[in-house]
Amino acid sequence: MCGLCGTYAPDKTLDRSVAAAMHTRLVHRGPDETYSLDTPTLSAKLGRLGMTALKDGWQPAEDPSGRYTALTNGEIYNAAELRALLGGAPPDNRLDVAVLPELFARYGPAGLARVDGQFATVIHDRADDTLYLGRDRFGICPLFYAVLGTQVHFCSELKSLVRSVPRAWRLDLGAVDQYLALGNIVAPRTLVEDVRAVPPGCVVRFGEGAPETVRYWRYGDFEPVDRPVTGEEIRAAVERSVADRLRADVEIGAYLSGGFDSSTLVLEAARARGKPTRTYSVLFDDAALDEGRFQREVAEAVGSEHHQVRCTPAHVAAEFEDMVRHCCYPQRETYNVAALMLARKVRRTGLKGVISGEGADELFFGYDSYAFDGARRKPPEPHAENEQAWGRADFSWETDPARTARRRELCLAPQALRELPGREYWQDRLIPFDDRETAALTPMQLRSVADVYVQLSGHLLGDHGDMMLMANSVEGRYPFLGEPVVELALGISDERKVADFEGKACLKEAYAGIVPERVLHRAKQGFTAYGLADTADEPTMARWRDLVAATGVFRPDALTALAADPTPDKWDVRLSLISISAIIDELGLRS
Repeated sequence: MCGLCGTYAPDKTLDRSVAAAMHTRLVHRGPDETYSLDTPTLSAKLGRLGMTALKDGWQPAEDPSGRYTALTNGEIYNAAELRALLGGAPPDNRLDVAVLPELFARYGPAGLARVDGQFATVIHDRADDTLYLGRDRFGICPLFYAVLGTQVHFCSELKSLVRSVPRAWRLDLGAVDQYLALGNIVAPRTLVEDVRAVPPGCVVRFGEGAPETVRYWRYGDFEPVDRPVTGEEIRAAVERSVADRLRADVEIGAYLSGGFDSSTLVLEAARARGKPTRTYSVLFDDAALDEGRFQREVAEAVGSEHHQVRCTPAHVAAEFEDMVRHCCYPQRETYNVAALMLARKVRRTGLKGVISGEGADELFFGYDSYAFDGARRKPPEPHAENEQAWGRADFSWETDPARTARRRELCLAPQALRELPGREYWQDRLIPFDDRETAALTPMQLRSVADVYVQLSGHLLGDHGDMMLMANSVEGRYPFLGEPVVELALGISDERKVADFEGKACLKEAYAGIVPERVLHRAKQGFTAYGLADTADEPTMARWRDLVAATGVFRPDALTALAADPTPDKWDVRLSLISISAIIDELGLRS
């Protein structure tokens, strides 16, 4: 993957220094070489992290007519199939993403639905001087933009955009409310007013008139097949997806948490390569958090060169705030410090890419909440705000109106509470489905859609995945989000995915006798790390209390009030306030 940025000014009031400033702040994303795309109305740059076609690939790429030109961050794993579809002589440019301009020229935005890969792309139509910003199906590659007057600024990272464009930026209070309710921020919102994220599976068009967002693909169109999908078919889909994501001109390693998902990928990677890939794991001092015994069992089973990083409370204390200031995304746990340390280890051992198991829980209903949904005897209490947010009054995902109201009361300053009406999290439709379509989904299917758009795209693939990896010039690849696996998962019934209160039942059944027994049947354990009590001493907490108080958006005593609140919460909201406050300070946002 790479770092993409630029400015588009159709009235030719272009300031090329802005793109240059953004690019200098993205060197960690693309340290190998720099490409530029310059016209009288466009200045775009790409810092490349070279993974494929190191000797015979280049950007910008263009279609045969020369009308469409593109700079693209990411990988297209089915580029050979797409080139065969498009026909013509084999191209001189071997870079996989070089197929995008011709695909776009032939099919428009709908052509991107044919891509099995991960990408953020800027496509310029020279004929009518139109700009398109596109993002892959699941939003693996980030892309932000701001429309300011007649100019459009775009960038792979929020911080680089905001710090490079001179402007008095403001905090988006609606995004703060989203985080207090959901523990996530849902695209297109960001914490910064006037900065938007290109939604997953979408293209945003800029030219004459207002920007237009076109959705070319969405997750959640379930079509159960007439016959049961076999274990052999499941393994074949995963095997193909893993093999595609190991294909590169550099070595690709694998994250190994010790859970079922990552263990499955490590085993498939060893089979695809004919030898074990290098594996990477985090160890914790706390026995309740540590998964080392499972990691070692899988590493020994495949004979991998296994690398471990020990994350201690001291590491979290030293790096938590720096991590937040780098990614500029709120946090509800400290585990991103461990993710940052792990990516650093990958790079120090000479690798530039890893496969990771994100997506399996969302596609195959692996979280405990799916089993509870399936066992529910009566529908939840309906709320009108749910209908606006999700399209169904009886679906709330992980939110609770009373708890959300309590968080607002404990966290927000009086002025923020007065300004909030009309900006509450539920005012936005949070998934790309209308009321009729959500009514046709089962509770588990609807939860799967919400998990993908609320949690997977923004957080697990975003600040936890891309931002921690690319801070160390490492690319993450996600086999469970490959086209063969996604297509298959959409055709498997709820009952095959959740059986006897166990999620991912069909996936585990397919790998019985292949994945070690202890790993196959171990309880689901999320990737967690130490809490504030383990990591923050009183001087640090005092400084953070001052940071929160200085925002103007939070109560000066919010951290104390939250600590004294007797009602249990799903996460330590103090971490959210500390991280949002650090971002406000880092970006100089006005409340």
